Amino acid sequence: MTDSGELLDELRDQILAEHANVNHPVMKMLFAGELTREQVKGFVREFWVLPHTHLINNAGKLAHAQLLRGCFLQQLYASPYDMEIRDLLGESVADEMGKTEISPVDHYSCYFDLVDELGMSAAEVANPELLSPEAMIAMYVWTSSALSLSLLEILASHNFVNDVANTVGYPRVAEALQKHYGLSDKAVRWFSLHGEVDVEHGKRSRAVLEKLVRSDDDEIVVRRAVRLGLGVKWTLFDGVMNRYVNGSNPLPEARRVA
Repeated sequence: MTDSGELLDELRDQILAEHANVNHPVMKMLFAGELTREQVKGFVREFWVLPHTHLINNAGKLAHAQLLRGCFLQQLYASPYDMEIRDLLGESVADEMGKTEISPVDHYSCYFDLVDELGMSAAEVANPELLSPEAMIAMYVWTSSALSLSLLEILASHNFVNDVANTVGYPRVAEALQKHYGLSDKAVRWFSLHGEVDVEHGKRSRAVLEKLVRSDDDEIVVRRAVRLGLGVKWTLFDGVMNRYVNGSNPLPEARRVA
């Protein structure tokens, strides 16, 4: 088996080379200011599935603090109660709720500062009926996997994949929204905040993964989970591209918001 630290270093480099946050065409267009304002609104509508599912995802990991690998009953019998893992996961839940020093604002609420400044309503954005099929798939995979996969799989496909890339990609999103679209510090706070907080979140997820990866089978699981996590984010941004940029899957007229 590859040393767990070396494995995670290798996967970190793979993530940065392949992650949609920095490599998807729609993100490159955003960074360059090539999206219209209406297309940016479309991006914000689709991206809502992330803040919408963040607390569920993190709470799911906390609930799986003893379900390290394998089926539920197997793990409840076999796994000791690891308070260090519990505490690391619990801190991330508290961050999402805006209850910590490094994250003093509720993450879900501050996303709607961006919505407001773009002239949209919460009802328009927080409406699954208006999402692309790709965004619906991403939302389902994120929530269902957080509640059904083992902790090893969840941390690799959710936290490790995204925390590594968020610290690079999200500050660029915040910068682009301000530079090209004139948005305020408050409006882009969800992205700037995660660009900072996910540095600490990434350290936590890596610390837990280093404890959990103990065998060749674990290494295979982590590698496949990383591929899953990369695919989900690409799927989400494919939805933005298909609906709002190339128009290949427009929102049906009957479901449009006036």
